[in-house]
Amino acid sequence: MPTETHTAEAVLYKKVALPAEFVRNGTGGDLRIGDLTGDGQVDFLVYNALGGIKPCFLGAFSLAGEPLWAVGDRDCTALDADGPGRLAAISPDRPGPVAIGDIDHDGQQEVLCLLVDPHVQRTSKWNLADMFIAILDGRTGAVKRCAAPEELTRCNAYADGAMHIPNYVHQRLLIANFCGRDQPRDFVVKLGSDVLAFNDQLEVLWHYRSKWHRYPAHAAYIPAIGDLDGDGRDEVNGGHFGLDHDGRVLWETFLGDHADSALVDRWGTEPAAIISGGGQVLDRRGQHLLHLGVDVVPHGQEVRCGNLRPELPGRELAIRYNGHHADAMIVAQDGVVLNRFRVDESPNNTGMEIVRWNGPGQADLLYSPAALFDGWGHKVATFPELPPPTGGKMGWYHCFPADVCGDEREEVVLYDPYGDAVYIYTPAPLEEGRFGGYRHTPRQYNARLLN
Repeated sequence: MPTETHTAEAVLYKKVALPAEFVRNGTGGDLRIGDLTGDGQVDFLVYNALGGIKPCFLGAFSLAGEPLWAVGDRDCTALDADGPGRLAAISPDRPGPVAIGDIDHDGQQEVLCLLVDPHVQRTSKWNLADMFIAILDGRTGAVKRCAAPEELTRCNAYADGAMHIPNYVHQRLLIANFCGRDQPRDFVVKLGSDVLAFNDQLEVLWHYRSKWHRYPAHAAYIPAIGDLDGDGRDEVNGGHFGLDHDGRVLWETFLGDHADSALVDRWGTEPAAIISGGGQVLDRRGQHLLHLGVDVVPHGQEVRCGNLRPELPGRELAIRYNGHHADAMIVAQDGVVLNRFRVDESPNNTGMEIVRWNGPGQADLLYSPAALFDGWGHKVATFPELPPPTGGKMGWYHCFPADVCGDEREEVVLYDPYGDAVYIYTPAPLEEGRFGGYRHTPRQYNARLLN
C-alpha cells in the first residue's frame, strides 16, 4: 500500500499586483475571483469594509493587474454609534458578504454583495440598519438591482438581550438553487441568529432564526449549501439545524459545542451534512451516519471532505480537531482515524481547503497556510517566491482552489488580505499551450475561506 501521494511541485504561474488605487498603506483587502469580463480569464475583486464588517468599497481588476472598475469609497469613514471616534474602511475582520456568479442567468457574471449606505454619517458595526443588497454588472460595476428589505436591515448581533460577536462576524453570501431552476439564481446569508434566503429579484424567500448563538454552543459560523435529498433544489446545513429549500426545518438538534464548520458533500453513495464539532456526518433527516465524539475531536474548528486516499473506499474527512491549533487528522469512510499530524502554524490556525492539484480521479491534497499536505499528513508542496504573510488575525495566505488555466488540474490562488498582490501557483509542468481558460464552479463562488 502506498504511503504518500506523488505530487507535482508548485510553479508560480502569475503574481498579480493590485492596482495602486485599490491599496492603502500596503493593504489591499479581502478577495473574490471570477470571470467578470467574460473573456475566459480569471478576474479579481478586492473589497474593504467600514469598521471591518460593512462592505463599503469594491475594486475589480484583471489577471494583468489592470483596474476594471470601482464602486464605493476606499476612504469611507463614519461616526461610531457605539463609542467615540470614527469607523474607517479597512480590510474585513473576516471574509464577508461578497460573491461572484451569474445570478440573473444572462450569461455574464455579476457581483452580489451587501453594501453600506454611501451617505451614512453614523453607524454601528453590530447591526444592518444602513445596509442594502446589490447586484452589480461584473463588466462595469453598474448597479443592476438593489434592495434594503426590512428582514435584512433589522438583523443585528444581539440575542436574548446580549451581543454575541463570534456568531455575528462571519457573514457570507452563498449562491444557491432553492427554486429548482436550471442554474442557481438564489442566495442565502447568515447574519447573527438570522438566516435569510433571497431570489435573483432580491425578494425574501424565507427567514429562519436560530436558537443557538452562545459561544461555544453556536450553530455553524457559515452554513453550507447543497442538494441533500436529490430533488434538484438546495438545502442548508447550519450544524444544529437543517433547512429544506423552502426554509422548512429538517432538523433542530444540539450536536455539541464547536459546530464551527459545516459542509454538504457526498458520504458513501449519498449526499450528507458534515459538521466539524465532534466529527459528525448526518443524512438528510439529521440522523447520524458517523459521530466520532469529543474524545476524538475535542474542538472541531474546521472540516473538509475529499478524495485524500484514493486507495480507500469513499471520501475522507480532514478535521482541524483541536481548535485554533495546527493539529489535523484524516478520517476514513468507516470512521477510522487514519493519521494525526501537524500543519504549519499560522496566525489564526484556520484556512484549510481541498485542492484537486493532481487532476480528476487522482488524490486530492489539503491546503493549510501555506503548503499542500497529502492524505498521509506529509507536506508535499510549498510555494516558491511567496513572501512571508503580514501577520495579524487575518494576515495569512487565504486560498481559492480553482482551475485558472483550464488544464483540469486546480491551481492555488493565494492572497493575504493585508497584502498588495495575488499569487497563482500551478502544478509542474507549466504548459501554457494546454490552458483553456478559467472555470467558475461552486468551489469558487461558495468557497469556504475560513471557519
